[in-house]
Amino acid sequence: RTSAFMSLVFLRVWLLLAPVAAFYLPGVAPHEYLDNEKVEIKVNKLSSTKTQLPYDYYSLPFCRPAEVVNKMENLGEVLHGSVIKNSAYDISMGKIEFRVLCKRTLEPAEATLLHTRIRQDYRVHMIMDNLPAATKMIRELPDGQTIVMYDRGYPLGFVGSAERQGSVPGGAYLHNHLRFVLKYHKDAAFDGARIVGFEVEPLSVKHKYKGAWSDDASQLQLLTLPVGPDLPPLRVDPKGSAAEREVVYTYDVKWEPSDVKWASRWDLYLYMGDDQIHWFSIINSLAIVLLLTGIVAMIMMRTLRRDVSRYNSPEDKDDLAEESGWKLVHAD
Repeated sequence: RTSAFMSLVFLRVWLLLAPVAAFYLPGVAPHEYLDNEKVEIKVNKLSSTKTQLPYDYYSLPFCRPAEVVNKMENLGEVLHGSVIKNSAYDISMGKIEFRVLCKRTLEPAEATLLHTRIRQDYRVHMIMDNLPAATKMIRELPDGQTIVMYDRGYPLGFVGSAERQGSVPGGAYLHNHLRFVLKYHKDAAFDGARIVGFEVEPLSVKHKYKGAWSDDASQLQLLTLPVGPDLPPLRVDPKGSAAEREVVYTYDVKWEPSDVKWASRWDLYLYMGDDQIHWFSIINSLAIVLLLTGIVAMIMMRTLRRDVSRYNSPEDKDDLAEESGWKLVHAD
């Protein structure tokens, strides 16, 4: 007994003196960004409430980085079915700028795919500092008041209508310009700034440039600046010429100070405007529950039927005094 007590004391002392190693869960602890520090934007899957079928971001003809790398950081993202990867966006903390991402001439098959995804009402999802991108909406109530709501991600494009200026009714238009409205919070308790808001304002712009195209931004002369909703939108026409299938992807960054603290930055997602019922997900969940219930019921019925038939057999009456099988459950 004395030796056991001494061993326990030694174990406690060793645990107190042993070095402690900690680990970090992404998204749990805040990150303070210094001025001009790189802020990474990750891309997630494409989703639609019409088809309920998700697709990989790079399944569409978007601009790609030099190397596409998976960026999932925790188990929750895996269980949620996220397909998180890096992107070609280059953003620095506090730096307001306009950039050209790339220029692509769509193949007819790529234009057809984009046209289909736009008409299927697909949304593009992004992540910055473990915060999903959101699109601001202003909804008018029946009493005349207006409220601000948010939707996750941003629409891939829109279908033209008579209300849309410069659009052809029934045509598919791509949102090829993104305006990132990034909100940050500063406090004397820490150095740098914490990102507390990630909003995206998508725009469709038929970019025009002077002279030949150049990948060097200093030599490229865009004629569609500044970018705004009054510019002609970019139509995706699979039957158009190569010049009509040319897409210039651009983005600009806007930083805004905010009084929202890091612990409260998820509050705006409580006001999501997605009120459509996901029938496919509900039916899928019910089908899985019914399937698992049937399998368990079948296993129990086979086990009970075998035991009952053995108990009713006259040859095994001598063994009835000894309980076995499922009857042992009452003793647990």
